[in-house]
Amino acid sequence: MRSFDWTRRILVSWAFGWLVNTTALPQTVEAVDIATAEIEMPEAIAVRGFLNAYCVDCHSSEYADGERDFESLILGRVHEDTLIGLRDAADQITLGDMPPIDADQPDSEERQRVLNQIRAVMAAIDARLESTDGQTVLRRLNRREYLATISDLFDLNVSLFDPTTAFPEDATVEHLDTVGDALVTSSFLLEQYLSSAEAIVEKVFSIDEAVKPQTWIFGDNFTQQPELRLAHQVAFKYRYLCLYDGPLSDKPEGAYGPLPGFEHGVPVDGMYEVRVLAAALHRETPYSEQVLRMELDAPFRLGVRPGNIRVGELHLKQPIQPLLGEVVLEDTQPEDSPTWVSFRIPLHAGMTPRLTFENGHSDSRGAYTRILRNKSYRELMPKSVGKFSGIVAARNAVLSHGPYPQIRIHRVEVHGPIEHNYPTTSMKAVLGPGKALDDLKQHDLRPTVKRFASRAYRRPVTDEEVRTLMRFADSRLAVGQSVADTLKDVIKMVLCSPAFLYHEPIEGSGKDVSPTALATRLSYFLTGTMPDASLRRLAINKQIIEPETLRRETRRLLASSESEAFIRGFLDSWLNLRALGDMPPDRNQFREYYARDLHTDMRDETVALMRHLIDHDLPITDLLSCDYTFLNRDLAILYGMEARVPADNRSHLLRRVIVDDDRRGGILGHASVLTVTANGIETSPIIRGVWMLENIFGTPPAAPPDDVPAIDPDVRGATSIRDLIEKHRSSPACAQCHRKIDPLGFALESFDAIGRVRRKYDNGAMIDASGMLPSGQRFEDLADLKTVLLKRRELFARMLTRKLLEYGLGRRLEVTDMGSLDAITASLAPDDYPMASLIEAVTSSDLFRR
Repeated sequence: MRSFDWTRRILVSWAFGWLVNTTALPQTVEAVDIATAEIEMPEAIAVRGFLNAYCVDCHSSEYADGERDFESLILGRVHEDTLIGLRDAADQITLGDMPPIDADQPDSEERQRVLNQIRAVMAAIDARLESTDGQTVLRRLNRREYLATISDLFDLNVSLFDPTTAFPEDATVEHLDTVGDALVTSSFLLEQYLSSAEAIVEKVFSIDEAVKPQTWIFGDNFTQQPELRLAHQVAFKYRYLCLYDGPLSDKPEGAYGPLPGFEHGVPVDGMYEVRVLAAALHRETPYSEQVLRMELDAPFRLGVRPGNIRVGELHLKQPIQPLLGEVVLEDTQPEDSPTWVSFRIPLHAGMTPRLTFENGHSDSRGAYTRILRNKSYRELMPKSVGKFSGIVAARNAVLSHGPYPQIRIHRVEVHGPIEHNYPTTSMKAVLGPGKALDDLKQHDLRPTVKRFASRAYRRPVTDEEVRTLMRFADSRLAVGQSVADTLKDVIKMVLCSPAFLYHEPIEGSGKDVSPTALATRLSYFLTGTMPDASLRRLAINKQIIEPETLRRETRRLLASSESEAFIRGFLDSWLNLRALGDMPPDRNQFREYYARDLHTDMRDETVALMRHLIDHDLPITDLLSCDYTFLNRDLAILYGMEARVPADNRSHLLRRVIVDDDRRGGILGHASVLTVTANGIETSPIIRGVWMLENIFGTPPAAPPDDVPAIDPDVRGATSIRDLIEKHRSSPACAQCHRKIDPLGFALESFDAIGRVRRKYDNGAMIDASGMLPSGQRFEDLADLKTVLLKRRELFARMLTRKLLEYGLGRRLEVTDMGSLDAITASLAPDDYPMASLIEAVTSSDLFRR
């Protein structure tokens, strides 16, 4: 223990040393002073005339509505502020928000002409500015990238092992979790890196010899959670393990079926076979779905999830419990005719399999009394049941005599580890093929360390880096530490080094990045993890910098299953789906959200749409409006489209479905977006309207002034949310922004806080989803608004391209980057901006390669 503590102190001292040295250096290359010269061009004179005619009455140095002063804007000045002002003017003219509807209006030809003139002026200024888009930002791995990298580096299943649970939450910029200057490294985070490294090394080398498989059999004495023991003794004499509630039930009864006597789980990490003799009972029951609080049309699904007694009670939900396997059970008739099903699942040492009823009840505890309070149901019971008093008597009666829907387990067999090899794949990732830790000799240390560090650093390790690592290794050997323990400590050192924790620095301004840095940037962009072997070879051979090779690798990574991480990470950052569930819906009002695990289905629908667009290179406008979506039965029920997804053995899987409601097609009709823009209880047109300005239009509103009052709590005379907001926006301080925000939010009022269609508010007031944009365009509902949005697809394309670039580059785009951004979107406009082609254009752009 003393040696362990001493080694940790060395690593802490070393890690804090590089933190101090790193943070003392400039975080970016110092920018060159920007020129302040002026240029003369006829387009600038024409733009000035337009602004004077239509804009400066409201946006002058004296009256700067919306904090915009176009009167003082020097159009010929070569400065970033000029570009900002011109870009703002172009956006407002394109949107039709300027001039306002009650002011003199230019005709469409004059609007287009001035937009072309503004772009010409911007291009001329942009060409004169010193570029700053080559700034070097120290960008560390965020938490999800770190975890994915650990998984690939060591071939570890991190769905069951998460060493980052104590990491602080990553800071985000406009929901992006890849922006380098926001991903700071604190002393607390360094301590967590050290603890994580220790846990990883312990996990990788936890097995020190070959392990023979074992078989555990469970066929009687199925005692379960305390609440069920008396009832199961009376009803079954513990002959069965019975599952009732689904895994997300608020007060679970029979939601998890742990195996009695197997609480401490399997002895070693590995793959295990779990065979279950199971029966799906009483889907044909006299009890109504409302009483049972479950759907009875679809077949029952038996799942298996891991449990860890060291984390908490096995009959309750645990922090790490992924669905490891799932089968659909045929209805069992008669009850004593169960069938065998089998799972092949990974389990880590100390984990035990827990059987689950994935589409089970959401409230068995309440269902028992609801059944016996119903006279017709009670009459189905033997007369000996008589009157009941309390939950215990109700439970005993229903489980003993009622046709209560359940999955009944007769026997379970666990066998493994199967396909077990020693050394393990995780050991081979460190030691190389055919070597065990105990076989390692001192002369093996240097090549082993060099090979591992090169993989961990995502580039060839330098001689000086190897010398540093070996000096540490020699110091440990000198005090009598074994070669095996010394290698473990060196691995910890590598995992705490800046070369592992940070992306490779992008040196210089305007220069091409190194091949290994480009490969790393591409891989973390499109897979969320370190480059694979193929990409590493292309980087080392410097082939990745060839344009055609870069395009080919982009296509390869997008087509791979690993790009799922890109889709999920990008949607979390663009649409803020990461926050889905942060404000969980009220359980009483939105029971189905929990009963059917809609949280997962909602996110998967949006992921499936993006996957479909990428795989088929379809236009990005399908994100706004299309005639299809991806549903399983649970989502279809939420959407009122259950007829499109029949209840069968595949009803839990997503499938492409044609929608018959024009409001549904596209992300604005997705329950994921509609839930994440609500507060869990009610909706807010303001929140949803701001979300649309930010994520659809790409024109976020300015922050409200400090003196803007909150919405008046005096709602007398307000019969709807629209009336309430009208009272609020009557204030001059509020009207300027709310004329843009509110109409967009009202268009989404046809959906409640979890995305169900509604016609009325809870108080009976009718929903009015119509509105008028600042340009004067009116719409009747969301479907009508989508038609307007499709006519503004250029703005949507610019917004989406900007988000992709910022996500992939790990920095905010600057004004001087806009020329490159516009070039990307312009090249794809004739084809209506195909999704995969857009991503390929991003990775092929100068911004991505420099």
